[in-house]
Amino acid sequence: MVTGDDERSDCVDFVTSRFHSGPARDGAKVADGMENMSDLGSVASFTNGAGTATIPPIEEAIKERRRGGWYTKLVAHYLKRNAARPASAGVASTATPHVQATSAIRKACVKSAVSGALSGLISTGATVFTAQTEGLGGIIAGPIAALAIGGEMILRTVLHIELTCELARIFDVEVDPDDDDDIWRLYALSFGTHGHDSESTDPGKELVGELTSVEEGEEIGEKIGQKVLGESVMRNIVPVLGIFTSAITNYVKTRELGDNVRRYMRYQHALDAEGLRASVTCHKQMDLLIEGMWFIFSADGKLDPEEAAFLSHMLKKLEDPLERRAVMARFVEDELDWTVRIKTEVPESVRDAFLHVLEVAAAVDKEVGLPERKILRRAARALGREYSQERVERLIAELEANGVLTHPITSTPGEAPVRG
Repeated sequence: MVTGDDERSDCVDFVTSRFHSGPARDGAKVADGMENMSDLGSVASFTNGAGTATIPPIEEAIKERRRGGWYTKLVAHYLKRNAARPASAGVASTATPHVQATSAIRKACVKSAVSGALSGLISTGATVFTAQTEGLGGIIAGPIAALAIGGEMILRTVLHIELTCELARIFDVEVDPDDDDDIWRLYALSFGTHGHDSESTDPGKELVGELTSVEEGEEIGEKIGQKVLGESVMRNIVPVLGIFTSAITNYVKTRELGDNVRRYMRYQHALDAEGLRASVTCHKQMDLLIEGMWFIFSADGKLDPEEAAFLSHMLKKLEDPLERRAVMARFVEDELDWTVRIKTEVPESVRDAFLHVLEVAAAVDKEVGLPERKILRRAARALGREYSQERVERLIAELEANGVLTHPITSTPGEAPVRG
């Protein structure tokens, strides 16, 4: 009687004999074939005389080859380059972060405008030269114009990255090139690859969800790269006019990006520092804290780009995706349920820190309107504390004067918590 083991043994012997029989040249062919198979990604391996098929990681290989267009690679390269750059050893500037940031944005705008004008000038010259030579000059002028457009596109991108890193240094925010999700979310909002639905009444819940679900910057980078390329080509199609349109568009786009990054860095400097302090004492109530930020940010209408990006940044701190989705599901218009829950779920020992973070969230845009004051009053009442408009105004005054909060302001001397 032939057992299963005997059958497997016979199969192994048959395969082995097939590879060891025949002339020497057949053995050489087999060896060459095995070497070629190994080069193709270990399609097959042979162990103990038996052939074992191994499917190569084709999907990962294709994904790796496709990963990252020119824009993604350029951003990643310059982020790493700026991270490796040593801190300036010169005398520290006496100007406030706000003044330094404004100056940095202005310089980047001028450089970007000059590069755009130069690109338009070269494209115009190439067009005129081609027309004067009855098309023959296009053989030379065409590639020169293409190089000018491509060079301007790359230079503008480098200026944007340098500006982003400079603003991060001014506001003392660390930019980690290995964890650049925050940068990509901010760029997605600044370049318009993600944004509010113009017909929707949603203040930003869906937008925050989209930004939070973006796991790879390559997706955003490819969209931005395609958009930048299309804009650069279209601006330089019309001779002469392209000189002005390129300069003006570059200035405006760089200014928009710079303002968004500046405001986001201000949010990050103020709220991340407070969030880190609060996370030590309020780590079990972090979901309630994020909900409170949502109500404050959305109180005056749709979220600004820096607000949406920062909420996404805070949600990423919740490591459990289920908890993250549960928090986003509670991003609603009415904060009544939230105020009931903070009254019962926030311990007495952390209520001062909890309320202070909410006050900073309201003050960081340098304007606290009536809807935001209403939310802060409700939160303070639920926490058994007294809302102080004077304390919030001091935060705003410091942000106006310095651009950042230099020290935490938790309470006014003599203020006592409200009981009952």
